[in-house]
Amino acid sequence: MNKYGFQIVVCCVGILLPIVFTLYFLWDIHQPKIGPVGDGKPNYPTFIQMVPAACCVLMGALNLPVAIMRYRQNKKAQTNDQRNEEPLD
Repeated sequence: MNKYGFQIVVCCVGILLPIVFTLYFLWDIHQPKIGPVGDGKPNYPTFIQMVPAACCVLMGALNLPVAIMRYRQNKKAQTNDQRNEEPLD
């Protein structure tokens, strides 16, 4: 895997991982709490707590098209280089 493929993978992880953690966090909020933890109201995430996850998703989503474009350009350049290096008979 070259650096352009790795960039695509990192972008996808940057998009999916915060979404998965947010869903897990919301699922955990609604689990019944028994004992000293208490039966109080759910502790919903605040805006400040959601900003890092939203920024991570946003950076991954904005960087993904750039990563795909760079991957295609690199692939095209490699095929052109291979064609130019073939010996002529």
